[in-house]
Amino acid sequence: MPTRAEGWDGFPVAVESGPSGNPDALFVHANGFCKELWRPVIRDVSGRTDSFRWISMDQRGHGDSGVGEGPYEWDLVARDVLALIGDSRGRVGVGHSSGGAAIARAEILQPGAFRAMVLVEPIIFPPPHGRYDIPLAATAEQRRAVFADRDAAHARFSARAFKDWDPEVLDLYVDHGFRSTERGWELKCSPGVEADYYREGNNHDTWDRLGEIDTPVVLVAGEHSDSHHGPYLSQLQARFPKAHLEIIPDAGHLVPMERPDVVADVVASTM
Repeated sequence: MPTRAEGWDGFPVAVESGPSGNPDALFVHANGFCKELWRPVIRDVSGRTDSFRWISMDQRGHGDSGVGEGPYEWDLVARDVLALIGDSRGRVGVGHSSGGAAIARAEILQPGAFRAMVLVEPIIFPPPHGRYDIPLAATAEQRRAVFADRDAAHARFSARAFKDWDPEVLDLYVDHGFRSTERGWELKCSPGVEADYYREGNNHDTWDRLGEIDTPVVLVAGEHSDSHHGPYLSQLQARFPKAHLEIIPDAGHLVPMERPDVVADVVASTM
């Protein structure tokens, strides 16, 4: 069951975790999704270790976290990460897309926060930095936010946008990325919040500061990614002093949703 924790400046952040104690790993999801999508990865990693302690969080405006007011600056997510882990050391940071950028940014803001990082297609782009009205933002704003019921949402996504997802992960998204309201089965992360995250996606200088990260990094990309490929992916890897690249076959940008078993393999290798 999710619980509320305090993020940066006391902001209410929803988390789930287990077992008790300082976490061995912290998981941060991608823009538009929710913490529960990590469950298959966490379960698989837990089955390979004697005592795997973990925590996963909902970003601001997502899942069961508070919504607050925009702009949704990515620095705030990184600071929420740091607020959750406090001063303890020795954990692995696992993040996907905007979540990967938040993990990397947190390590820059507090060196030594992580002993290793698994960054799955992190959104970390070169300059010019700033807030941009990119096409993805307009697409997000047009996203359908309400379905008649849970089954209608599941049918829509399984036949179209997320047809390549692992079935268990798709069920988790439909069950936890939505809530029942008077309007119907409604997205927890509103189209407006998702769009604002996209606009803020390069409004930080993380790319310029990747050389400050001394922590070992496993950089993960999908074989068929439409965002992390070619020269850009090679340049991103080269920005990290200690980065190893893993290309996941038969996957696109949404690697943890399509191949949670392989992502679990990668995470387990860092334990």
